[in-house]
Amino acid sequence: MMTKLSPKAVKKTNKQYKQQREIVLIAENMSYARNVGSLFRIADALKAKKIFLTGESHRPPFGKDLSKVSRGKEKVVSWEYRESTLEAIAEIKKEGYEVVAIEQCEESQLYTEISYPTKIAFVVGSEMFGLSKKTISAVDRAVVIPMYGKGGSINVHVALAVVAFYASLTSLD
Repeated sequence: MMTKLSPKAVKKTNKQYKQQREIVLIAENMSYARNVGSLFRIADALKAKKIFLTGESHRPPFGKDLSKVSRGKEKVVSWEYRESTLEAIAEIKKEGYEVVAIEQCEESQLYTEISYPTKIAFVVGSEMFGLSKKTISAVDRAVVIPMYGKGGSINVHVALAVVAFYASLTSLD
């Protein structure tokens, strides 16, 4: 029989896990506020160094409903706005990050079949249109999650969580 952990025991258990990678998240034109709120919660769970919100991306401050989605993490996760995604990518590359798009491209590799470096920036795009061609041309590589059902993709923040948590759990190069 399984026994559910108390909130105190959950905190104690989580302290044993150490983030091995420096992770940055970049969101291009993510216009659905709930997805951006979820992005902050995911960033906190990953212990991401920063979120860059670019272009048309919804930005804090969040109202009461969105703060419920983010669990208030927009107040504790470091974030910055850049008008241009290319500007954010150039800035993060100067700091030694490899930039990985989570996008369906001809060159995309299965997210489970690549090695992830110590410093990695994941880029996700618009819920409707994905990443721009200019952004895709600026990244170091792209990864994809296979879809087995009739839908062609999953929600952008879910895709980010799947790939980023997988990367955080794999051994370092």
